[in-house]
Amino acid sequence: MMNLTLEQLAVVRQYAALLDTVEEGFTYVVESFHNYERTQGDVVLADIFTAFGQIEATNKRSLASFFAEDQAIMVEIERFSAVIDEAWKLDGKLDDQNAKQHIVENYLAPAFEAWKTNIMDHLRQYVEQ
Repeated sequence: MMNLTLEQLAVVRQYAALLDTVEEGFTYVVESFHNYERTQGDVVLADIFTAFGQIEATNKRSLASFFAEDQAIMVEIERFSAVIDEAWKLDGKLDDQNAKQHIVENYLAPAFEAWKTNIMDHLRQYVEQ
């Protein structure tokens, strides 16, 4: 385990909280495809895309420097690009409800879940200090 400063630990904890929030967002979006009382699915999906930008920026600006010596975390940081690749499948399809549902449920949400599980396996020790 790397020795992080209090400020670095705070960034890692905020990052983990953001990942949890995105996960909750995906749960809402997926439910919105089936439960029409969940009317904010498109707004939440837009928020998820904004969060992806924050995750990517934090990966590059902070985590990559904090964990430069930890190859396993560096690999997971790089693997976030696979989640972004899945998000690009929605390009030009946001107005097509069926395509959007198919991509989110079968590609984007599962890719994020798998990536989040993997990176949190490495970050949990810092978050739970």
